[in-house]
Amino acid sequence: MTAARPLLFAALAASVFAAQDSSRPIDLTITEGTAMAAAMSPDGTIAIDLLGRLWLLPISGGVAKRITPDLLEARLPSWSPDGESIAFQGYGDDGAWHIYTIRWDGTNLRALTSGEFDDREPAWSHDGSRIAFSSDRYGGISTIWQLAVGTGEVRRLTTRDGWMPAWSPNDRQIMFVSGDEGVPRPAPGLWTIDASGRERLLRPSFSAAAPAWSPDGTQLAYTTGESTLEVSTQLKPGVASIARDEDVFPFRPQWLSATEILYTADGRIRRRSLTGRVETIPFRANLTLQRSTYTIAHRPLEPTTLQRVGGIVTPVVSPDGRAVAFVALGDVWVMPVDSRNGDPFKVTNDAAVELDPAWSPDGTALAFSSDRSGRMELWMHDFRANRDTALTRGGRRISGAAWSPDGNHIAFVEDRHRIGVVTVYPDAHAMVVPEFVSRAEIGRPTWSADNHVIAAGDLFAYSNRYREGLNQLVMHGVDPAGVYSSVVFPSHSSGNRDDTGPVWSPDGFRMAFATEGRLWSVNVDGKGSPTAPPSSIAEDAPESPSWEGDTRHIVYQTPNGLRRILSDGGSPDSIPIDLGWRPSPPPERVVVHAGHIFDGVFEGLRNESDIVVEHGIIREIASHRDELHAGVVVDAGEEIVMPGLIDMDARLNQDDGAAFGRAFLAYGITSVRIPAINPYVALEQRESFDAARRPGPRLFVAGDPFDGMRVYDRGSVSIASDEQLVRELDRARTLDIDFFATNVRLPDRYQRQITDFAHRIGKPVLSQELYPASEYGVDGAVHLRTRRAYADIVDLVAKSGMALTPTIGVQGGFNARVTGDRSLLFDRRFSLYPLPLVSALTDLATARRQPALDAALKPLESSLVAIHAAGGRILAGSDAPAIPYGLGLHVELESFVHAGLTPFEALQTATVNAAQALGLERELGTIEPGKLADLTFLGGDPLLDIKNTRDVKRVMKGGRVYVVTDLLNR
Repeated sequence: MTAARPLLFAALAASVFAAQDSSRPIDLTITEGTAMAAAMSPDGTIAIDLLGRLWLLPISGGVAKRITPDLLEARLPSWSPDGESIAFQGYGDDGAWHIYTIRWDGTNLRALTSGEFDDREPAWSHDGSRIAFSSDRYGGISTIWQLAVGTGEVRRLTTRDGWMPAWSPNDRQIMFVSGDEGVPRPAPGLWTIDASGRERLLRPSFSAAAPAWSPDGTQLAYTTGESTLEVSTQLKPGVASIARDEDVFPFRPQWLSATEILYTADGRIRRRSLTGRVETIPFRANLTLQRSTYTIAHRPLEPTTLQRVGGIVTPVVSPDGRAVAFVALGDVWVMPVDSRNGDPFKVTNDAAVELDPAWSPDGTALAFSSDRSGRMELWMHDFRANRDTALTRGGRRISGAAWSPDGNHIAFVEDRHRIGVVTVYPDAHAMVVPEFVSRAEIGRPTWSADNHVIAAGDLFAYSNRYREGLNQLVMHGVDPAGVYSSVVFPSHSSGNRDDTGPVWSPDGFRMAFATEGRLWSVNVDGKGSPTAPPSSIAEDAPESPSWEGDTRHIVYQTPNGLRRILSDGGSPDSIPIDLGWRPSPPPERVVVHAGHIFDGVFEGLRNESDIVVEHGIIREIASHRDELHAGVVVDAGEEIVMPGLIDMDARLNQDDGAAFGRAFLAYGITSVRIPAINPYVALEQRESFDAARRPGPRLFVAGDPFDGMRVYDRGSVSIASDEQLVRELDRARTLDIDFFATNVRLPDRYQRQITDFAHRIGKPVLSQELYPASEYGVDGAVHLRTRRAYADIVDLVAKSGMALTPTIGVQGGFNARVTGDRSLLFDRRFSLYPLPLVSALTDLATARRQPALDAALKPLESSLVAIHAAGGRILAGSDAPAIPYGLGLHVELESFVHAGLTPFEALQTATVNAAQALGLERELGTIEPGKLADLTFLGGDPLLDIKNTRDVKRVMKGGRVYVVTDLLNR
């Protein structure tokens, strides 16, 4: 154990006590549940899975009693026939869903299944001996399984995909929902399987969600994805919708008798008779939140002194081991490993974005990606001729260069989802890669020693129901052609599909990769299949492994610099990098002559005024006087000046190049919060912007998000142990990230530890869930992931103080607002977007308005308004580039107004509210003396029409003025 680790363990322990000492309790009483399931015992006790916990209440309603423990998410209860126990699906520390049972009094909690697979949706048989459930244990699809309660034995029942099982009254059949995928003519709907294994289609349906059999077996009830409850007679055609005007939750209903059904809808527990009588069963659930009270720590936004370069991106060692190439401050650099052999020098020197340098096998050339031509293409620098040559001109975004061992070809990633190959020299043989487009973003390619196979990290999803999985290798055979897979680290991810490998050794018999906070080496054969388990050779938060040509050494990156280690392990040597950069100084004095000012504080416009800015700080706001116009004067007499906009949820695709920064500024966005980005890439972007290497907004970054064993996003950190979490927290602290972000599969216990640690060092935490995150102090959540939010969600957001970034745009709001908006056809800023995106936006703008889009959004909009009316803090975030950089934030604001917020309230979500969430309300968010001069200049009044916020003429960041027309020209 290193010396740093016990100190960090101590910090974790101390943070727990600090959070307890500086927290305040908030008591809540919940009377409605969002996406809640219910089940009734034989004696009339109802179990509900409110907020991921199991609660019990009598059939008459009343106060609910919680029976499951903290930090175990519990869903979909199913009672044993004797009423003594409840089966449910639980999500605990190991990052997988398992089938649990618990007694009605909260005792005897047991996990009946275990392992890496997700086991869900338990249904107890009527004789009590078996539990049916769905699992992704088989063949990459979800199938129906059976567990023997007495022995724990599990066995698969179906080969067809299936979920949400329900037993027939005599336990001889199981009904389930199936998409019937993987067959030539799929027949989705409700299927049954009997004791002999015969499967048959019982009821065709594209929307069935969860079924149940009536007590006599003659009728079916099932919920649908369209929020209805359907009833049909088993042997007759036709379906009756008995709850069509309700928001029926898509969980298993329960027949209480031949004529009455229990289900959940509209946030309530309901009993409905087939004759139409409906009874709501009221409940009250009491819970207490512990909310931290701490001061957010942040770095200087306008440093003035020489800064150490932290953004060293994709370092790669030369074949002879004497030099390292990397990207920093917007350029490709080469640095001698031995400083006695010279200083680092630039290979490129321009305002373009460069990516992913790769050495030729003889060390005489570097391949890299650059957008110097206006799009991200592949280039080669020849050191002997000191000349750059473009190798691609196809219009696709190129990244991840990897040179073939014979030096004749370079493999690369096209548009983040497919492998391409270019032949470097005209006299070399051509090479064709098998056509294969991944659904997920893939990793950087690597070659076999014989030039016959190209490997790249890809996502291997566990099932057809959910997108998460493990990162493994897809092998692209080029001689002979073919595509196959290689799992070099079973049950774990081999890298994160970013810059962590796997990377093939020059001799072809090993691969190196970084995962779970360690550097690993694994023996492989010529096709890339493992011949032995991987071995850990370093544990100092490694990244970017690259091999020296002798296969004996690996160079890799850590938060404390570069390291060189023997491929069999040992004590690594440091490779120091001593690079600095100077911040671009703001102008000494700028005076803005504003026609009107919207200061972000008051709902109104200030008349003609002068804003005096000195060294990037607003010093004075005064009525217009000519004598103030000394120094540089920005004549905005026909414009409205407002605070610079802040996008609180965006991502960076590196292969979008310099357009990333230009687009945000051109749309008046001066600050961007990025919850998922490689921290070294984030530092390089920020340092390039701050050093004026290229224009861009202020960046507030979380680095790689923390996730569970299963991941989806490229770059996610898969947490496998407490020991690894310590290393990852130390890495984040060393790199001085601005906040922490967690993803959906991270177990609650780890999220709580991250929150305690983050608050100890003054950093906020952003989650993708509301509860239990709000219970132990998480500061904010992104994505309102529900069709409609009920009082539980509304109260959690409003009373906890969590800041919610709903991202309506990616849930249909963007298309709803821009469809038929022909004003988009005249937006010159589209020149910053890739041509396929421009074409798609043009199609939307010229299409007819679609009222159905607004109708689909209405529940989500109502939820947003309810949260806002209750006092919840709403932040505007675009989730770009899922929707376009820059434009996406404006459409999000327009979506807020369409939902019911006033333009003033909507603008606050991207100004003062956002600044408060960043802990920067004294520096950003409003136009007031003493704050940074981050300003947006508009051609129209945004308080009259929120769409006027799009009409950006120029933008100021810390006193530096960028005119939109200039941003459109490189």
